[in-house]
Amino acid sequence: MRCLLLAGLFLTGCAGLPEAFPPPIQRNSQSGPEINPVGHFVSMNGPVADAHIVRDIALGLEAGAWRWTGQRPELRFRLSSVEGLRFTMDLALPDVTFAQRGPVAISFFINGHLLDKVRYDQGGQKHFEKPVPAAWLRTDADILVVAEIDKVWIAPADGARLGFILSRAGFIE
Repeated sequence: MRCLLLAGLFLTGCAGLPEAFPPPIQRNSQSGPEINPVGHFVSMNGPVADAHIVRDIALGLEAGAWRWTGQRPELRFRLSSVEGLRFTMDLALPDVTFAQRGPVAISFFINGHLLDKVRYDQGGQKHFEKPVPAAWLRTDADILVVAEIDKVWIAPADGARLGFILSRAGFIE
């Protein structure tokens, strides 16, 4: 019996060694702070536009370049510095909506501070740009920007409440 047990152990010990193979490629860990796609400027047709949208801006892109807003669209930005910056926004007030609702005023807010209120007496492409006090800005938190239009246009086809067309916005030096 002892011989059979020894023979069994001997036979199991004669198995071949596994094949040799190189160790896997070593890579650095991907953990760590996540890169924030939110920056100081956004085009509505850009790859990170959705990350900038807080509320009241259509998620669907129109004509490959712009988006409709509601009455109080809000965007968020991140800044690396706060000195000497201007806020800018390119928007449009389509003639068809302008003919029905007339002149409009848009109030521009930065972190809750009223930057300016602009009255537009004609439709078409508009460019807003104004210096922002550095005291209103931070580098360690999101900057919230609101552009509130005083009158929305109600689309006859579906009753959608539309503000203006937004193409791009952000902070420039």
